[in-house]
Order: sequence, then structure tokens, then C-alpha cells
Amino acid sequence: MNFLLEKAVPPHNELPNTSDIRKWTFRDILRMPTVQQKEWKHACREELESLQKCKVYELCELPPGRKAIKNRWVFDIKSDGRKKARLVAKGFSQVEGVDYNEIFSPVVRFETVRMMLATAALENWNVSALDIKTAFLYGQLDEEIYMEQPEGFKHKGQEHKVLLLRRAIYGLKQAALAWWKELDQSVKQLGLNACMLMPVYLSVDMLMVHLSS
Repeated sequence: MNFLLEKAVPPHNELPNTSDIRKWTFRDILRMPTVQQKEWKHACREELESLQKCKVYELCELPPGRKAIKNRWVFDIKSDGRKKARLVAKGFSQVEGVDYNEIFSPVVRFETVRMMLATAALENWNVSALDIKTAFLYGQLDEEIYMEQPEGFKHKGQEHKVLLLRRAIYGLKQAALAWWKELDQSVKQLGLNACMLMPVYLSVDMLMVHLSS
């Protein structure tokens, strides 16, 4: 009986399961040893600094009649051992017609990618891939969206305030569309034209292929 009870009710100080880091919560971080806590909290601060650098949000009062969407921390460990924390909005709490309207974003067709790679091989062109760091943060929002302050990093004395989002953040339903609009304007300024039948310079995971002779 004692054995079964121990299995059913784990110790309060039991460390989180390291097999699936992405399922960790900020409360799991607080259960870790002090040294590990500092490392993960430092990763969270780096994420917040990048958001502030891109002017993603502003601290403000929540207007009457509006509801702030929730968020969560998503943790990961990179291949080089770096600890990564990303603040992600809980898009399922967004209200259609209030927090978002259109959400469709064009994506690349596999036929286009195959055609470009085949042409590059035949013409002996160089093919290079570009990954844009924190790409969604560049997309500007057309809607007025309010989000709760992140867990563990609320401003002292202003815990009741919320974040007014100026740019898209990962997890928002319209984040991909906002990024597409920003990229579309940028590549047009470079003198590039999109294929009339299918977009060729954007894929769902922000992969941009550039061919040069």
C-alpha cells in the first residue's frame, strides 16, 4: 500500500521530467536547484529583452470591456547546450472579430521549390537558404490586442497592468499573416516580384530561397 501511495503522490520537490522540456511550465523551473533556476530565468530575461528591443509591446491599463489573452513560457535546450525560453501567446483565448479577423497566410508550393532546385541544378546556380531569427516579431498588428504579463516577470507595483501588443508574437492566430505582410513589403523594396500563380519566396517555416548565377 505504501508503495502504491508513493507512486500515486510524487514528492513535492520532485524535479520535472527532462524527456519533454517543451511541456515544462515556469512553476517547474521554480522547483529546480538554485543554479538551474538562474540559468532558465536568464533565458527568460533574454527573451523579454528581445521583445523590448523590437518594441513588441507597451505596458498599459486594460480598457473597460476588454479581456487580456493569456501566455506561457516554452522552454528548450539547443544542440549546443544553450537554454532557450520563448514567450508564446495562447491564441486559443483570442476572440474572433475582436482580437483577429483574417488569419490566412500564403505558403510555398512544393512544386515551386522542386522547379527552383531543378533549375538551379541544370544551370549550375548557387542555392542559399536564409533563416530569420524571431521572424514573427517583425510583423505589425492591425488589431488592438492586450496580453497578460508573463509569469515570473510582472512589473513590481504594476502587476494589474497588461501588455498592449504592437507587433505579432508567437502563438497569435494572425502572427503568420502579419509576418507575410512585412516580408512581402520588404522583398518588393528589393525589386523582387512574386509569381502570379504561387508565392515563391516564402514558406510556412520562414525559409527564403535565393538563386544567384
